Amino acid sequence: MDEKTKIYYDLVKRRKSVREFLDKPVPLDILSRLLMTLNRAQSAANRQPWHFIVVEKKDRDELNNVFTKDGFKNAPIAIVACADRPQAWVRKTDGMNYAWVDVAIAVTEMIGAATAEGLGACWVASLDAERVKAILGIPANLEVVAIIAIGYPATELKREDKPRKPIKEIIHYGRWQE
Repeated sequence: MDEKTKIYYDLVKRRKSVREFLDKPVPLDILSRLLMTLNRAQSAANRQPWHFIVVEKKDRDELNNVFTKDGFKNAPIAIVACADRPQAWVRKTDGMNYAWVDVAIAVTEMIGAATAEGLGACWVASLDAERVKAILGIPANLEVVAIIAIGYPATELKREDKPRKPIKEIIHYGRWQE
């Protein structure tokens, strides 16, 4: 395995959901690179059916009330990820709308970039989406997918062995097999 490939897989092993953050701002150049990652993410038919609202800690008094864990309130940056279903590609055979899938792809790529930058992040889905929309003035046609809390982790990002399903339970070759 070459060095660049090794660096990537090390990042995958270090990435984890961070719920406690240092009281340290994220530099603008790093935030700009994270936002560029969102902008460059792949989407079905390149529809890019998403909007992201960046909310700094100093502007989050009311929004912080939607968090169920206090650690998220200390994150210097919160990015509200929204899906724009009417803009998304729809699979013709079953009507599956790919807006949420596309938002998930963009956010996942950004979380990887945050890890590469030495930041921690957490996808926060436990929230009242309608309340978030009201607080931030998000249009009715958009759906709040998640809030991504981002900042410097309170503890070092390092590989942690968490229980994972064995690969043979989740990967099937050729066709479905029990």
